[in-house]
Amino acid sequence: MCKTAQLPGSTVGVVPVQYFGRELKFVGNRTFQDWTITVINDEDFVIRNAFERWMNRINQHRANTGLTNPVDYQADMEVAQLDKNGRELKVYNFRGTFPTAVSAIDLSYESTDAIEEFTVELQVQYWESDTTS
Repeated sequence: MCKTAQLPGSTVGVVPVQYFGRELKFVGNRTFQDWTITVINDEDFVIRNAFERWMNRINQHRANTGLTNPVDYQADMEVAQLDKNGRELKVYNFRGTFPTAVSAIDLSYESTDAIEEFTVELQVQYWESDTTS
């Protein structure tokens, strides 16, 4: 039911150091961008309910408490880019993901000929691809 996803991004930071009137640049830490997916909502809300339960386990609505051990709330996920025949061109494995935002779904009689969908923003510890691991 995942309609769209992104191939991941990452950034390697730069640490500038002044040396005899010049700025030398050294490699810094790598950071990984958030991963956003768009999901087609089904009539039983199976996927949306799963994400809502996952987020509620991380931080409960009423008690404002939740899981503290990353092993209990993080999961590994995978996305593959396919060719027009359905063969995998490139595969990414996202390690230690967890949702931080589930978007709203507008309810309106004015919406016609539209499929209900929502986005989920996931945090990523790091990713590996079939060519970088």
